[in-house]
Amino acid sequence: MIIVDVRRRQARRLRREVARAARTYARALGAELPPRLLVVVQRVVYEGRQLNGLLQAFDTPDGSRRYVLHLALSINGRQVSEDELLAALRHQLARVLEDAVGKPALSVPLDLEVPRVRAAASIVELRPDTEGRDDGHAPTGGRPPERSAVPVQRIEDDQAS
Repeated sequence: MIIVDVRRRQARRLRREVARAARTYARALGAELPPRLLVVVQRVVYEGRQLNGLLQAFDTPDGSRRYVLHLALSINGRQVSEDELLAALRHQLARVLEDAVGKPALSVPLDLEVPRVRAAASIVELRPDTEGRDDGHAPTGGRPPERSAVPVQRIEDDQAS
């Protein structure tokens, strides 16, 4: 069962993609998806901090296990791409299918994290322009005079000397 917490049209498409990716992955490993698997695609997954996904396993009184796999649509305000969502799904399914296919004998992590560009800060004028006065003072009507911004040319000239 797959529950998707978005608008109807997008939910239908995501349900199809998640179901197809899960079946394909299980088939590729030579296993079947457990009959009591629930996949919940929701805006945010939080477990002490925001995560791409969270897998929960519940042991039932009859000795079977029920899995709930939560997948996030956004992390810390960043929208998750569909590819990233499906990658998180496959990663969690590997753990779900361990009972059927066994634990990995070898696992080699590969980190392709790309450094994120920090948001550009706004430009703040340190010394407001003084409306063309040469002495650096503007007519202020009783207020303290404002100083003009230092021209770039002057900074460059000062560094050269």
